[in-house]
Amino acid sequence: MPLTNQKILAAKPSTKARRLFDGGGLYVEVAPSGGKWWRLKYRFEGKEKRLAFGTYPATSLKAAREKRDVARALLASGVDPGEHHKARKAADENESRRKNSRLSTARAPRKMRIAAASLRPLEALGIDELEESAYRSLLAHGMATAKDVADALSMTPRKAQQLLDSIEAKGLASHSPERPRRFIAVPPELAIEALVGQRQVVLERARSTIPDLKKQAANPASAVAREQAVEVITSHAALGQILAQLRQTTQSEVFGFQRAPWLYPGKSNRPEIRPGVRVRSISDAGYIALPGALDSLQASVAMGEEARIFPTLPIKMIVADRRIGLIPLNVVDQGSTTLLVRAPSLLDALYELFELTWARATPIAFARTGAMEIGKPDMRLSEAAEQMIPLLAAGLNDKAIVYEMGISIATLNRRVAELMKCFDTRTRFQLGWRAALDAFPERLLAPAKIARERPS
Repeated sequence: MPLTNQKILAAKPSTKARRLFDGGGLYVEVAPSGGKWWRLKYRFEGKEKRLAFGTYPATSLKAAREKRDVARALLASGVDPGEHHKARKAADENESRRKNSRLSTARAPRKMRIAAASLRPLEALGIDELEESAYRSLLAHGMATAKDVADALSMTPRKAQQLLDSIEAKGLASHSPERPRRFIAVPPELAIEALVGQRQVVLERARSTIPDLKKQAANPASAVAREQAVEVITSHAALGQILAQLRQTTQSEVFGFQRAPWLYPGKSNRPEIRPGVRVRSISDAGYIALPGALDSLQASVAMGEEARIFPTLPIKMIVADRRIGLIPLNVVDQGSTTLLVRAPSLLDALYELFELTWARATPIAFARTGAMEIGKPDMRLSEAAEQMIPLLAAGLNDKAIVYEMGISIATLNRRVAELMKCFDTRTRFQLGWRAALDAFPERLLAPAKIARERPS
């Protein structure tokens, strides 16, 4: 039963700490000394953790519930609330040091002030000053809408929305599926490290082009005859023609990252590839939340596509045969911009980035009615419960599944119980394990086969 202020005030201390639960993992811990502390119990990556929200009544019941909701939203986005709290605290401390540094710099000679002003660390990662301000504002708020950021930075909501979309495209933030969208800052230790790693990969690939460039320098006329390494596509029709050409000319493989919004509206969003071509895709949580995205993805998997999911992706791209790639830079409309990449060194860099992410991504398993099923469906399992399997496998939390299927939390729990009974399991971890083994028994048999074939 949810807590009330009267119940908290009436709670008396005892010889041992007492816990008064409110729901969603939130509770008040009444210490033997009489102090009342807000705590949140949650699980992340299989480990039980706790997060402190302050004392009561300094932190009111309403404020504690708001903090709980923010923490659960972070969990739904694949972020540890405890680590996010540490990162936010570190960001506040850095901001304080930065202000003190500005005060000391103001007393320095003019030339020194000009030199210091030109040194902004995140600028080297392609993050401009306004984008950095928006990211810092998100870190300070924990979760915010475009209007919240606009108020904090004294700008129009439209400009704030553009900044949030920009930093999300660079992997600094993610957003919730509801409207209006609420943006969450990716912890700096994850976001900045990822950007630095990407830059290092690209820089190393750029370094590898030195021998080719030296050869070209010996014969400048040959460069004119070669194809343009990177081409900017701004025409809506031209992008459609390129996607149609990919369908006809791809020989061996296609891979790419899928982020919201759609790459291309309508049926051409995911170009159909002819049989015999290996297709691999990695989708992030924002793409999975798009209306119709799961149905489109399930249909592609049924045709042989290998699909995985990753919490956040740095860019949106599609690469065919490692000879041509498309990188959309913004929302596809009449003023959209897409890079057409032909340079082998850049394509190799995109391939390395994809393989690194593929190794860390989670495979998507759909219901056993798909082409990837092993064995016949269990008639004891209702169709409604079976429809939940792809949502659970895609990593959606209970709130997102309830929203996606249009059911109540009680119905959700009943269908999960039905799945557990069908697979003879007691926990969700066991359910996922048994469902994976049922869908991919060859994964279990492979180690045993290797062991039998290994010489003694």
